[in-house]
Amino acid sequence: MTDEAIQVADFLKANPDFLIRNPGILAFIKLPEQSSGNVASLHERQVQTMREKVKLLEHRMVEMTHAAVENQAIINNLQTITRSLLTVKNAVDLPAVLVEQIKKQFVVPIVRLQLWNQGDAVSEDDQVLVSNMQSLYCGFAENAPTLSVFQGEEVAPRSVVLIPLRVGINPEAFGCLGFGSPDKDRFSPTLETDFLNTLAETACAALSRLQTTTA
Repeated sequence: MTDEAIQVADFLKANPDFLIRNPGILAFIKLPEQSSGNVASLHERQVQTMREKVKLLEHRMVEMTHAAVENQAIINNLQTITRSLLTVKNAVDLPAVLVEQIKKQFVVPIVRLQLWNQGDAVSEDDQVLVSNMQSLYCGFAENAPTLSVFQGEEVAPRSVVLIPLRVGINPEAFGCLGFGSPDKDRFSPTLETDFLNTLAETACAALSRLQTTTA
């Protein structure tokens, strides 16, 4: 580096806002392009950098838009299920309506429902396993606390959701709602479960009517 270059470098270090205060000089400053090796002005380099940032922001906006559309679709589906359950006059029809609506609105291949006091054959051990679940399970079938709700299925699910059904804060479950899929990634452990928790609350509230009518 020549003495003149050292002096320029020292000056710019001592005056970091010099180019900001004198923007016209940018057009005469040349910097090597990292990709092609050509020489471009600092101004051109900054423009290119800004274009890349704009493209990145546009990509993120598209992703956010897609996520918003998907979230709205989920909300609409949940509302449809809730409306269907609210219009059921005879409580004994609630299980069939709930299963049918979940299959229809969320296109779930396997939806099973077990209710302890409705004649479903469930062992005491499986009832205890479900009652011991503090929250719903979403993940691979081999790691599920129990798969009894899926007994009798021709195709064993590889990923599942298990929802313990309770009345309010009662620690004992009165049933289990299960979703299953032969696709191992359909209900992966990384799946966002907010909408599943909402669906679980709706199902528990609706099916609790059966507990009242059979008490």
